[in-house]
Amino acid sequence: MTVEIANLGTWGGATLVAEYDPEDDAIRIDARAVERVRATLGDEGAERFIALACAHERFHRDHPHGSERDAAAYAERVTGADARRFERVLARP
Repeated sequence: MTVEIANLGTWGGATLVAEYDPEDDAIRIDARAVERVRATLGDEGAERFIALACAHERFHRDHPHGSERDAAAYAERVTGADARRFERVLARP
């Protein structure tokens, strides 16, 4: 499995922060989201954000039919990070 920081494009009113691509066995995290977190929470915050996103997408890799709620709970549990902290940063205009 690879992890890439990449531009995930635009999705209209929605935001794609991370994705798991089973075809390439790759986790991709949106570069703009990482930079936004870094600008607000610093390098350590950005690293925790990346760890949280990776754990979330790893859950989807291992449990393809698992829910978003379960993936989020798993990611918070294994990283000790609070997803709401990053959600607040990314929701700011």
